[in-house]
Amino acid sequence: MKRRHRYVVVCLAVFAVALAFRTLTLYWSPFPATLDGFDYAALARDTLASGQLPLGRLRADNFVFTGGLALVSALTDSRPVTMAQPVIAVLGAGSCLTAVAVVRRLGRRLALSGRRVRCAAVVAGFGLAAEGLYLRRTGVADEEAIGLLLVPLLAITFHRALRTRRPAWIVAAAVIAIAFPLLHTFSTLIAALTLLGVLATQLLRVPSTRLATVGLVFVGGFWAYFALYYEVAARVGLTVPYVGRVLAFPGLFIAWLIVLVVGVLWVRSAQPRLQRAGLLGAVAVGYAVLVANVFVPVFPGTVTTPLPILALASLFVVPVVLASSRLPDVTADAGDGAVVVALLAAPAVQTFFSLTASLTPEFYGTVMRTQTFVHFPVFVLAALAAVGLPAAGRLSLGRLGLPGRLGSVRTIAVTLLLLSAALTAPLAFVDLDTATYPSTTTHEEFAAASFTATHVPGRWTSDDPSTRIGSLYYPGRTQASQAPVGSWLTGGSPPDCPVLSARSWTTSGAHLFPLAPATIPPTRYRHWLADRNLVYTTSGADPFSLTRPTTSSSQC
Repeated sequence: MKRRHRYVVVCLAVFAVALAFRTLTLYWSPFPATLDGFDYAALARDTLASGQLPLGRLRADNFVFTGGLALVSALTDSRPVTMAQPVIAVLGAGSCLTAVAVVRRLGRRLALSGRRVRCAAVVAGFGLAAEGLYLRRTGVADEEAIGLLLVPLLAITFHRALRTRRPAWIVAAAVIAIAFPLLHTFSTLIAALTLLGVLATQLLRVPSTRLATVGLVFVGGFWAYFALYYEVAARVGLTVPYVGRVLAFPGLFIAWLIVLVVGVLWVRSAQPRLQRAGLLGAVAVGYAVLVANVFVPVFPGTVTTPLPILALASLFVVPVVLASSRLPDVTADAGDGAVVVALLAAPAVQTFFSLTASLTPEFYGTVMRTQTFVHFPVFVLAALAAVGLPAAGRLSLGRLGLPGRLGSVRTIAVTLLLLSAALTAPLAFVDLDTATYPSTTTHEEFAAASFTATHVPGRWTSDDPSTRIGSLYYPGRTQASQAPVGSWLTGGSPPDCPVLSARSWTTSGAHLFPLAPATIPPTRYRHWLADRNLVYTTSGADPFSLTRPTTSSSQC
């Protein structure tokens, strides 16, 4: 089989595995595996119904996914609410193929044999296909999944444009850059930081006036373009998320931009042991925050980390350790090594900016989103490290008092890397605040929220998922809030208005994001239901009940 054909097989295998993992939520429900998906589905539904985008409800970064989802739904004659998940699954699986391409080029430049390069490409692709935290964000109906696909592609095309100065690469980078502000605000910020990192690495390699001019014009133009776009969008009434978090701390953000540039320049010239220590130290800070969050919310007013989630997330240490061992070789590469360094530095800087800006629920969400962008470069490095280990050396069990041998160092490293990724896969399908599954909207929950939004004319209350489904998918006829339920379950009085409740509130608890979930004793829950008028109920593993107070009062 020709070498090119072998990579076709590798890409098909990686894509098939990645797509299988990202469509697994369809086993439980055809609906979006994230609540934001109902917003996009509603926008696409209304776009198809009216023939134009509902500009009055759009955010500044809703255009690409809304338009694309509406188009695919029209072509397949499907409802956007059931089409959103398959569309994102395909795009999310595609991001794993980018890792295959980067590993292939880097492996050749690191003088690995063709067989080892293919093996590393498979390991990186399969690792990202199954790794739980990356799978979670690239397998839910949200524009960020597209951002995770496009950020590495933008870094690659921009790097090629700087090195070759060919118009084709410049145009390709410009096209991707133009799409970002319309696609996803937070991904745009990560993309801007990544471009700055790529430019810094190239200026260190070839500090020429021409390179600096082309790079600064492109990077400066991109920053100016998205800043102008979001300013105009805000003036015409479109919601612009995330930008306010940066504008609230401009001095701190600029300081971290300087750290990004200096850090990239330092990494490219530092001693190997310092490079490894830098990566391990940055990740260690993240884990210290995660461990501390088990005992007390690091971001006051948010959820603590359940121990099962901490245990699964800790397995990410395996690819990080392997990645650190290969980092010095990659940073020395003048080619795609610069891309990997920038892809590592950008989310690291954004994470530390969020941690040092303000410990609020908004920045908690920012940290949760940022960490996902680290997984791509880490698995690229880890795969190259594992496959690059010698095959001759074998580890003996004799030191442990056991007979036999474990096998070659390379085999053990590859096995540990893939096994650690596979074991974290449940993180993509559980609720991170309760560690219960499935983390998706079931038929019963969607039916109950739809009935309530359609038939309750005034205000009603429920937990976060149900109220958001109603508010996002039925925006014109929903007056819902989780505040009354949250107050009740944390010690207040029962709501004196229609309540959509679930039996799981007595077990895993009601989701009150960003607050911690709260439970109600089963006996108390049954007595409360018995004292109210039952309007609607569902069957299934987790029955939902819509009840009203027996009095005429309905104050939420």
